[in-house]
Amino acid sequence: MVEIATAAKAAQENLVLNLSAELKENGVTANVIQVRAIDVHATGKGTTPDEIVAAMLYLFSEDAAKLRGNRIPLYS
Repeated sequence: MVEIATAAKAAQENLVLNLSAELKENGVTANVIQVRAIDVHATGKGTTPDEIVAAMLYLFSEDAAKLRGNRIPLYS
């Protein structure tokens, strides 16, 4: 089952990166936030939802307007 999940994540990432390349002339940006595990129980093992939201807010900001086709790893 892990192999299927890994393949699905890789396919999603490739889709986003290809869209980024195809749509850059239209001013569309597309980036990938990579997360291995989400720590929803505050155990200290994994990326917290707040860290994911912070990365998303950064990507929505003017500071990230020129980022296209990037992978943003959030590995805790």
